[in-house]
Amino acid sequence: MMIYGYGNPGRQDDGAGPYIVQKLEDLGLPWVETDANYQLQIEDADTIREYDLVIFVDADCKGKGPFTIRKLVPAGGLSYTTHHMGPEEILGLCERVYGTAPYTLLAGIRGYSFDIQEGLTAEAEKNAGEAFDFITLLLHSYKGRNMSDEQKTILIIDDDADLRASMRIVLEAAGFIIGEAADGEEGFKVADRIKPDAIIVDLMMETVDSGSKVTTKLKEKGYKGPVYLLSAAGDAVRYNIDAREMGLAGIFQKPVDHKVLINTLKKQFDKA
Repeated sequence: MMIYGYGNPGRQDDGAGPYIVQKLEDLGLPWVETDANYQLQIEDADTIREYDLVIFVDADCKGKGPFTIRKLVPAGGLSYTTHHMGPEEILGLCERVYGTAPYTLLAGIRGYSFDIQEGLTAEAEKNAGEAFDFITLLLHSYKGRNMSDEQKTILIIDDDADLRASMRIVLEAAGFIIGEAADGEEGFKVADRIKPDAIIVDLMMETVDSGSKVTTKLKEKGYKGPVYLLSAAGDAVRYNIDAREMGLAGIFQKPVDHKVLINTLKKQFDKA
């Protein structure tokens, strides 16, 4: 596994990528290699080609805080200069030249100030700390997954695309197969198609309390697998009383604790 942070540490929050790399080096995970640079270059296509998982880390001046994470798709064109390339272009070049490309993610740390000065702002350092926790969880999950086991399929029904993306990434790293839907009606169609082993549905989507209605309809349609509800802080207290009556396997609070998410699902399938 490779973590590659890029950016200029001499321009405040632009150094978020190298900052994460330094924290990982201090952690000393023997199965993780790191690299850092001011910017990505053509030679980095050769750097990443032998890894199974690569996570690029960069500062983000416009993204949703504290950080964003997304899976990269190789770029098809050659819209780069010899002095600068984006991570999608590095991935695309790797695929074209070597015929293979690793599973690659981009973590964008929300930054606020990019003046000529060393050290992250307090806000960016806090964001980087949260991203670091997420990345280390991904690394441990990816290392600990056992692909010889039967892979379980999880369907996530939620109208928040960013939340679905982060859950997909961490659950795929743990060895699960993931399906997604943005609302209840789409969720029913996806469930019929992929036959999920478990479903996670948001309480508040296109209508108030839509998650519990989706849960009830899933049971009416004959779905027998575990269903988990996603709930904003405070809602769980009200809905825990009816959880068994609704046929819920449990409730995950937002913001989602991804370690709890993985452990809960693994325990669910271990006892099945």
